[in-house]
Amino acid sequence: MLNKPRLLVVQRISLSHDRLMSRSIAARFGPLLNYMASHDMLEWEEIVENDVTVGQLRRFDAVLFNKHSSNRATDVMRMANDLGLRTIYDMDDWIIDLPMYSVTDLNDDLLANITWLIRQASIATVSNETLRDKLRKIRPSVVVIPNGFDHQALPSDPSRWYESRPPKILFSNTDGIKLVQFRKEFFKVIVEFLERHRDIALEFWGDGFPEMSRIPRLVSKGFLENAAYKAAIRDAGYMFSIVPLGGREDPDALFFNSCKSCIKYIDYGSLGIPGIYSRSPVYEEAVSHGKTGLLVNNTAEDWANAMEELYNDQQLRNSLRLKAYADTHERFGLAGPATTFLRLITGENPA
Repeated sequence: MLNKPRLLVVQRISLSHDRLMSRSIAARFGPLLNYMASHDMLEWEEIVENDVTVGQLRRFDAVLFNKHSSNRATDVMRMANDLGLRTIYDMDDWIIDLPMYSVTDLNDDLLANITWLIRQASIATVSNETLRDKLRKIRPSVVVIPNGFDHQALPSDPSRWYESRPPKILFSNTDGIKLVQFRKEFFKVIVEFLERHRDIALEFWGDGFPEMSRIPRLVSKGFLENAAYKAAIRDAGYMFSIVPLGGREDPDALFFNSCKSCIKYIDYGSLGIPGIYSRSPVYEEAVSHGKTGLLVNNTAEDWANAMEELYNDQQLRNSLRLKAYADTHERFGLAGPATTFLRLITGENPA
């Protein structure tokens, strides 16, 4: 493509960890933008919001913000709009009303900044239909850019899948454990499962949580850059993954949880890792129970039974791997989102 559009991604401090850059920007847009760049659809660059200048902005055609809330972000968007650039404000969480489990704290001034950014952006984008319907109360025009996986950049070959010995289970989490009513019982299930099966280790990627110290054979893996993390979990030989998320037992958090993306299913399915997922709307819409994953109610009995079933049934694990792999390759590629996003950047009608 001649005269490829140039996109600036405005990086920011993480909303949940004040010593890290945003991890959600990398998870949400890293795969998409790398895919688009590799297909000569655009050029892109990332600059931390405090370092963005008018001179730098003049090098770009469009500027992307994701869940930004700072005064500096409003300054950058104002400068970009004054220069006639396309400005995009993206949300993949309903951060305007955070649940009690979140470690993020947004005061009234930051919430006002978010609303201003949403309204002043040339384009508002979200990750799913639930978020779009909610955001339309603030501005009428909102475009869905679903999350996806670059299956060419990070291939997973079923012929090379294996299960490590001794076996390992995968658990990842950022910004607080996303359970309220079931939290205590969930960790009790995990502890009792590991006490019954002393050959298994639990590998945890993400932010620490208070219960970690009492979980036997928990191995904290910390953080890696998004692509490196995916490569690491692809090659680790996990027996299965556990993906808890508050469901209908947490009515106050249900809408917020419903606005989330099924990104863990997209990643795990694409990498051949079978999973157990909470029966929360985001996973009920994505996972076919017994075919592409196990969906369980957030009760001790259901979680314990599902973990025992996957532990004891290798044939089921292998079936879930293959069917989730096929499903995520079919439904969660990046060609469609890339085309839509390119039209937004260049000012074309995305429909």
